[in-house]
Amino acid sequence: MEITLQNLQKKILIPKAKVLKAVKQAYRKLEKKGHFKLKGHVECPFLPFALSIAFVGTRRMRAVNKKYLGHDYVTDVLTFDLGEDAGEIIICPQVASANARAHQTSTENEIILYVVHGILHLAGYDDHKPHDILQMRRMEKELL
Repeated sequence: MEITLQNLQKKILIPKAKVLKAVKQAYRKLEKKGHFKLKGHVECPFLPFALSIAFVGTRRMRAVNKKYLGHDYVTDVLTFDLGEDAGEIIICPQVASANARAHQTSTENEIILYVVHGILHLAGYDDHKPHDILQMRRMEKELL
């Protein structure tokens, strides 16, 4: 299994090692809960599919959000199940930075939260209804 990190923006430093650690930790915990089945990949046997995480600026995030979801605004994180055992998480670090200030946390912590949030979406969690939002928040805390 391969985890690909792409930093396509230059304004916010991305803690790549911490992102990779968070991905691996989240997947291990979710696998133990039965969300994923082991596939025996040599590089990373506990991750069942290829995962790409891209960090983008506000313009690109807005364009992706508009093109694929029809929402004409910048958002914090988008998740795409690409089929064929692959997924992509797109994160806007500038939004993470603004939200970190509002929640009195670090930008780094906010970015890691978005990574975990995206992984939960790939695991089948949703955050559209109040009950689902509560479940998503509970799982985020558990995985962090």
